[in-house]
Amino acid sequence: MSKTDYVWEKIAIAVDCLCGAGTFKKRLENATISALSHLQDDYLTGELAEDLKYVLDWSKRNMFDGEIQREPNELERKEFIEKILRIMSDTHEIRINKYNDQTEQ
Repeated sequence: MSKTDYVWEKIAIAVDCLCGAGTFKKRLENATISALSHLQDDYLTGELAEDLKYVLDWSKRNMFDGEIQREPNELERKEFIEKILRIMSDTHEIRINKYNDQTEQ
């Protein structure tokens, strides 16, 4: 499995956790434990790597002992969600393009 595929898979799990039931704090904890903690920001390049770094750094700074110690403020929450959705969308597009390139050969 390529790093892009792995990131897409883990980000999809994180998004699923973030869309689940419960408080945002609990959903973010689930997303971090289930998926984000398994990623490294060097799995992607360019702007996607920067977005992934933001998401992972925020999670690492604010997660301790399986719990979010500080919930993101409204601006941080918006930026976090935008970046995670952009990562999911762009890595999906990369995967589709790679698949299409392979089937055309």
